[in-house]
Amino acid sequence: MGDKKDKKGNKSTTQILKESRNVLYGEETEIPAVLNNVLTLLNRMDTRLSSIEKARKNTTTLSQMNDKLNSLSARVIDAEKGKVDVKSRVTQLEATSHGTGNIFDEIKAKTDKLASDIEHLQRERTDFENRQENMKEKIDNLEEEKCMLNDKFIDMQCRSMKYTLIFSGIEEHRDEDCEDKLRRFIYQDMRIEHRLEFGNVHRFGKSYRNKPRPIIARFLYFSDLDMVKRAGKTLKGTHYGVNQQFPAEIEGKKRKLYPIMKAERKNNSKVVLIRDKDTRIPLSPG
Repeated sequence: MGDKKDKKGNKSTTQILKESRNVLYGEETEIPAVLNNVLTLLNRMDTRLSSIEKARKNTTTLSQMNDKLNSLSARVIDAEKGKVDVKSRVTQLEATSHGTGNIFDEIKAKTDKLASDIEHLQRERTDFENRQENMKEKIDNLEEEKCMLNDKFIDMQCRSMKYTLIFSGIEEHRDEDCEDKLRRFIYQDMRIEHRLEFGNVHRFGKSYRNKPRPIIARFLYFSDLDMVKRAGKTLKGTHYGVNQQFPAEIEGKKRKLYPIMKAERKNNSKVVLIRDKDTRIPLSPG
């Protein structure tokens, strides 16, 4: 710049001012040239002022940009603070999540243990049910075997009592001879003169006042027993009685069957109690 001309050949501001001074202070110069110089100077001043205005506007823009930058910086700071807060919350959440994960792991471990215990209990229950079923089967077998043994025992009792009769109502005296007394009773009251053979004769049961105990007699021959048994009808209407001996189980069944037998006999039906472990009453037309 300075006093030199620009590349386009235009005069510098210093030259224009110098020429303008010459005009003002009387130096002879052409007026058109002076006016031209003044116009040029004004144009340049206008250009300078425009540049200054632009610079001022640029300065205002920079100030606004600075304000915006400050605002943006404040926002960035707030964002950073928010970021720190978020990080803190994330850390807390991670810690909480870790704690929750531990709880879930503990719950899962307990659940797995419970499932294992339940499975173990189910196996034990199945084993127990199997053992119980086996035990039930064994008990059933034992019950069946017991019934069979009981039937055999009753059958043996029946066989043993087959030759036995019970006489009731015969007077009892101290130091008596039961067999002799029974023989006289059979001869006198039952009118049997046949010589009977006994294996054993004795009284049994508990003693009561004014009530003689029954006499049980075991015959050696069934024909003798059958003869005495048939003669029992001669005692009808007396306080004497002759009955065949039965095991307690069969005797209980007989007591239930006696009313049926009597009712059938009233209807002129021929009924008889069969001596066996089932103690049944066969019926035949009258």
